[in-house]
Amino acid sequence: MILIAESGSTKCNWILSDDKGILINKFDTVGFNPYFINSKNITEHLEDSDLKKYKSRVKYVFFYGAGCSSKEKNNIVEKSLTHFFKNATIKVKHDLDAACIAMYNNKPNITCILGTGSNSCFFDGEKIIKNSPSLGFIIGDEASGNYFGKNILKLYFNKLLPAELTKKFEKEYDVHWPNIVNNIYDHNKANVYLAKYFPFISKNKKHPIINSLITESLDKFFEIHVICYKNYKNLDVNFVGSVAYFLSDEIYKTAEKYGCKVVDIIKNPIDKLTGYHLINDIKPI
Repeated sequence: MILIAESGSTKCNWILSDDKGILINKFDTVGFNPYFINSKNITEHLEDSDLKKYKSRVKYVFFYGAGCSSKEKNNIVEKSLTHFFKNATIKVKHDLDAACIAMYNNKPNITCILGTGSNSCFFDGEKIIKNSPSLGFIIGDEASGNYFGKNILKLYFNKLLPAELTKKFEKEYDVHWPNIVNNIYDHNKANVYLAKYFPFISKNKKHPIINSLITESLDKFFEIHVICYKNYKNLDVNFVGSVAYFLSDEIYKTAEKYGCKVVDIIKNPIDKLTGYHLINDIKPI
């Protein structure tokens, strides 16, 4: 069996297939970003998941994750996967690698991620040549879910939201300030917590103040993470992630403003990864 995982900070998607690529099952767990979770916690989540009944039969695990950007961080995830899937060959890579593989269309391109966090790179078809670094949710992650979460909270608590949006916001969310402070400053997944406010942005994106926030945020993303690449106007630009998916119209509009050609936007790259690994990594049984 072949198991492929694509993990953000919020959620991890898993696809289990046989050695011919025929789907057996799909699973979801919490996201395993090694900046916010340790090996012990990863193992505990795996033991509590439906993956448990297949673990002895899995022969290959290909894990792509947010935060898996160094050997040290990759080892946190790999240690847990090796312990859990004792009979499997384990490979751990960055979620940008998954996005690049899924979006590659036989020519170099700029691949972008807009999910809980944000990132981008230039992919030549074989490897990532240049990466515009993600600086994380405190000082970076422009136009990501957590970025929008921070900004909608600032608008609300600074009383800058119009009355109709204020009422909607208070109906949908706990706005008790001590609870919010606790979730942001006393928990180790503040980025995931902040991203929970993005659905409010998506549902109310036609409202002028929300539309302005989206426009300003996407402008920042393009200025920092897209037009930084040489010849960007002559390269295809692709987007992956739930935020990109729900703001696709706004992304196409922003790209046009900067003279960029956005070719494709998908919510999740995982469905395109099984075929890739069958061709490149799986030995015939």
